[in-house]
Amino acid sequence: MIQHILFPCDGSETSSLVEAHVLTMAQTFSARVTILHAYEFLEVVPVYEASYAYLDELETYLETQSKEIVSQTLKRLQAQGLEANSQIIKGSPGVSVVSAASELGCDLIIMGSRQRGAVRRMLLGSVSNYVVHHAECPVLIVPTHAEER
Repeated sequence: MIQHILFPCDGSETSSLVEAHVLTMAQTFSARVTILHAYEFLEVVPVYEASYAYLDELETYLETQSKEIVSQTLKRLQAQGLEANSQIIKGSPGVSVVSAASELGCDLIIMGSRQRGAVRRMLLGSVSNYVVHHAECPVLIVPTHAEER
């Protein structure tokens, strides 16, 4: 039985399309939902000390955007009567999803796949591919776009 669904979202159109599936599954199983947004902030060594200010501004911007993404998603799911909460993690998205699912005891992860072309997928990797191969619980991948050519 599915009691706890993890919904990794990044605020993209892909996440919006996946949200409908999360809503349906959560309502069908009366499951609670944790919305997860993970962002990666690459630490770089600036050449000039003045660059530190820009890095702080960038990180603040990323944190603000993350809060907005989960806040809006949380409001929409709660408006549909779901028991939902959210988490924001600074770190690698794939690793963060797998870790959160394990730590929270999630029964299912529902996420989208952008369906990158084979070369881009090989060079850039895929968060959904990482999650499928490392998660301890079932993962539902919602294909959201046609294969890029």
